[in-house]
Amino acid sequence: MPVDYVIADDVHTRYAWLRDNGHLDYVRKHARCEDFFTGLQWDPNDMALLRANRRPALTINKVISTLANVLGEQIYNRTDITFKPRNEGATSEVAAALTKVFMQIAQNNQLPWVRSELFADGVIRSRGFIDLRLDFTDSMIGEVSIDNLNSKNVVIDPDAEEYDPDSWNDLFITKWVTADDIAVLYNPDDAELLDR
Repeated sequence: MPVDYVIADDVHTRYAWLRDNGHLDYVRKHARCEDFFTGLQWDPNDMALLRANRRPALTINKVISTLANVLGEQIYNRTDITFKPRNEGATSEVAAALTKVFMQIAQNNQLPWVRSELFADGVIRSRGFIDLRLDFTDSMIGEVSIDNLNSKNVVIDPDAEEYDPDSWNDLFITKWVTADDIAVLYNPDDAELLDR
């Protein structure tokens, strides 16, 4: 692929602006929320002061017990998805076929667990994302692939006003890859250029 330094610079500049105007704050909040969930709730300065005075630090983690209850309720109240004919010309046979296709996609992707993990990410970290796309790894026809994304790697538009990603101006999904990965995904020339 030809290298266009102007486009690359524009994309990087926009990414850096999004990162510096909201995403880094979110990453700090994400870490603090995860620490609270796992029971690391003491401020490091307070812990050092307690250790210096040879006093214990007691943590009664109400967060994990409360969220465990909420997560259990989500699992207990999972919904099933079925299709029903609604508009003129829609038939119950097509709706039944769509329901079966969806069930096969859900089973292949372990969708109940993906949805529960997405819910947990949203409750604990305040953001959760799934990546839904056609995957051609197993079949050239393509199969639906549904995966959870690490919310720390999803850089969203700080000016977004809605939950719907279609209304956002920008979205970056960051991921560290090796030069070999770039050679496979794009071409060996790009990998060599970036490996310098």
